[in-house]
Amino acid sequence: MELQNISFDWGSVASEAVLFLCAVIAIVLSAFSRKESSIVQIFAMFGIVAALFVEILCPTIGSGETYFGEMLTGASSFGCFVLVCALLTGLMGFGYFAKGGKRGGEFMAVLMICTAAMMLFVRANNLMFAFIALECATVCLYIMAAWNRERASSLEAAVKYLVVSGVSGCLFLLGIAFIYGAGLATSRELLYFENFTAGMGNGLFMTGFALVVSAVLFKVAAFPFQFWSPDVYQGAPTPVSAFFAVASKAAGIVFIGKIFTFIDFSGGGMFDISENIVFTISVISAATILVGNLGAITQINVKRLMGFSGIANAGYLLVAVAALIKMGSMAFFELTLYFYLAAYMFANYGLFFVVNQFQGDDDSDQTFADYRGMSRKSSLLESSLVINLASLAGIPPTAGFFGKLLILIMAWYAQLYWLMGVMVFGSVVSIYYYFGWMRASLDFADGGERPLRETGALAPTLYALSASTLFFGVIVFFLVRL
Repeated sequence: MELQNISFDWGSVASEAVLFLCAVIAIVLSAFSRKESSIVQIFAMFGIVAALFVEILCPTIGSGETYFGEMLTGASSFGCFVLVCALLTGLMGFGYFAKGGKRGGEFMAVLMICTAAMMLFVRANNLMFAFIALECATVCLYIMAAWNRERASSLEAAVKYLVVSGVSGCLFLLGIAFIYGAGLATSRELLYFENFTAGMGNGLFMTGFALVVSAVLFKVAAFPFQFWSPDVYQGAPTPVSAFFAVASKAAGIVFIGKIFTFIDFSGGGMFDISENIVFTISVISAATILVGNLGAITQINVKRLMGFSGIANAGYLLVAVAALIKMGSMAFFELTLYFYLAAYMFANYGLFFVVNQFQGDDDSDQTFADYRGMSRKSSLLESSLVINLASLAGIPPTAGFFGKLLILIMAWYAQLYWLMGVMVFGSVVSIYYYFGWMRASLDFADGGERPLRETGALAPTLYALSASTLFFGVIVFFLVRL
């Protein structure tokens, strides 16, 4: 068999290369820095901004071309999304390290490597390449979850995530083994996504495919793999919890949506397979919505509540995936997905910035009681809290409302009416616990709650996130005229 030369198109990974290079420089600068300094963090922020500009200006965006022996697709919208998440996490990191966190420069280096790995994971066109990129990102997440190693809660979060991610990694690799074996049986290279349609109907391939999807569902905290999420969100440093909540979850959902777009269910004998997959994804999404929302009702710890909120939102996003498989359409799915993820990003980072504004480097034990009197102490933090909680609850005219509306429209076109009912029920239930947090912050009583830090340079970021949450949905709907 003649070996084919692989073309190394380094320009196609320019953004990832910028992140990696800046991460190496940040580690070197941190090693020669005798004391904690924000200079390395500032340099890392400039590195992320540079990678974002490269990603925006990259000529491969939307081209549909493949690189590195067809293992990697062109740059996608997810690259810009996850870079913005990294930028916001870095900004939050300034506050975290200013109030007692250590090794800020090294943290930013690990964050940049994790971001680059997530970008490659979503761009992967081959399961083995995707596995390597995913595990690279996962190792970085282990490290960041345990960053505050002096705290037992942070170490506990990292250990729990290590165990769960180890299981999911094994499932992913076992799935690859089954799919590779199915390819040998059919004389096709089924590890490449464009060949997935040929594997449908093959028992070996379907087993491997189910294992791969299950492994990714672990990462997004979907039922029945959601049990780790509240504990990890609570114990990890607040900037890391925000990155878990948005970037990590988004990477998994985008990846699942991507692999299903490569499968053509319109051929003969594929209808039953499509219906079974739609039913399975629908049941998982419904269970995820119910577990997330019902589990959050009893929570008074704010970071655990955000963990259950993340579970519920994973369920909402899986409704869009189920509708995609049923309809076989990509354009409206991509618009819906990235609109919802943007709204979810604004709201979550807006809330986690507020959580990060309390004194002390350990936010794991924050409860509703700590937020009493916030409206009296800081109108900026209070307004940010109220606006972003309303968005997560789906209250109009916030971006979160329009995001859920888009998913409901997709489910309507796909005739998933019962799933729409579960979505509406979950949203109604969520109003109870989101408004419980909001009600506590509007309480003027002074009960000795923990003190707040000055917002200072953080104010423009909070204003921008809150304004985006309020006006993003209205502006986009006006421009698109849906």
